[in-house]
Amino acid sequence: MKKLISLVLIFAVYLGLISPIVLPTRAQVSRGKTASPNMNETMQNGLRFRLSEGAEGAEKRTTTPPTAGEALSENQTVNLLKRLPEVKTEAEDQKDFAKRQGSLPAPKTGKIVNAKFPAGEQRPIPNQNSSDTLEVIRFSPAGEVGLAPDLNVTFSQPMVAVSSQEETAQNIPVQLTPQPEGNWRWLGTKTLMFDALKRFPMATKFVARISAGTKSATGQILQKELSWTFTTPPPKVEMMIPQNQTTRRDALIFVSFDQKINPEAVLKTISVTSAGKQISIRLATEVEISKDESISYYVKNVQPKRWLALRAINSDGSTDNALPADSNITVTVEKGTPSAEGPLTTLKAQSFSFKTFGAMRFVKSFCDYDENKKLCSPEGSWQMQFSNPIDLKIFDKSLVKVEPNVENLDVVPSGNTIVIQGYKKGRTAYKVTVDGALRDVFGQTLGQTAA
Repeated sequence: MKKLISLVLIFAVYLGLISPIVLPTRAQVSRGKTASPNMNETMQNGLRFRLSEGAEGAEKRTTTPPTAGEALSENQTVNLLKRLPEVKTEAEDQKDFAKRQGSLPAPKTGKIVNAKFPAGEQRPIPNQNSSDTLEVIRFSPAGEVGLAPDLNVTFSQPMVAVSSQEETAQNIPVQLTPQPEGNWRWLGTKTLMFDALKRFPMATKFVARISAGTKSATGQILQKELSWTFTTPPPKVEMMIPQNQTTRRDALIFVSFDQKINPEAVLKTISVTSAGKQISIRLATEVEISKDESISYYVKNVQPKRWLALRAINSDGSTDNALPADSNITVTVEKGTPSAEGPLTTLKAQSFSFKTFGAMRFVKSFCDYDENKKLCSPEGSWQMQFSNPIDLKIFDKSLVKVEPNVENLDVVPSGNTIVIQGYKKGRTAYKVTVDGALRDVFGQTLGQTAA
């Protein structure tokens, strides 16, 4: 047996050594003729070429010299050119050669006058004409403005000499009441600007006055006193949380404004009501805010000192279920709400509303997100709406049953709605049921099957 195995191995090794010699490749046998079909056989005209394996002696092949050509005669050339389409010309094709008019003349040398700058002697003001009057050309802001970053006044005559800002800042002909933190500075010799340190305070009425007899740098005099006012707005509510939502009965309420406020003072102008009844409230503590992920997020993303957070309380001061169940809650920032920046208060009430949760129940069903649609299309989706938001963390698609079966059924919960998608048959009545074990975010179950 061992001898037989040895003979087989020796034969296999021998066969492997001589196979490259005994079995030449098809390309070698065909001597440069490729075995693959010609891809250009179907082409009637055009360039044709053949790709094949290299063969010995290719470097010794003779090359075909180019065919000797003869130049065309003049008549033959003319006849050949006549076969080309006529070149279309336009009126703008022919233009004169563009050349520059010429070089500029060389600059002339001037007389150098040596003088001291600034001049030592005091010279009179040029073009002084006391008969001309001084006027205020324009000023801003004026009237009711949403935001006032600075104040500008432009005169008809120069008011200061060209000098440093420190010297010109001593000549301020405008009186501003009240005057916030900032600096007066001249933009040139005719425009005066008050640059507020931050901006003009909100909820404030400002009065600017330029007295009669104000004199310009060239001697002109302002004949009449000029005064104007501008007003920045009182507090405006920017963000209200929760709004148009279903919430817990001990939820925090968050309100932010467009300017700084005093939370204790604003709280006195806020009312929380349900069915016409007043609900007691207080400011939320820092600990309560930090425990509420939603409210703490908004607190970090608004400007400081522009918000307040409050909550409802029971008669004994506790907060458990302080808001009535399954009720519409209205929060009103009443007229007269003060600002921490100025004395003006709001002129009208600002309000928003939300709803507290009740028992988890089925509300209605519809298709294609159209509550008025009576017939559903096979390609559309179905929606089942509930009274409270669904707990997405523990939702199980097996709670939803469809009869008859829908191909590629997909059940997606979103907020207080379940969306059902899949391939439905036309002219077929389907029945959708939701198990009573469906749970909302408040820990309540549906209790009974909804269909």
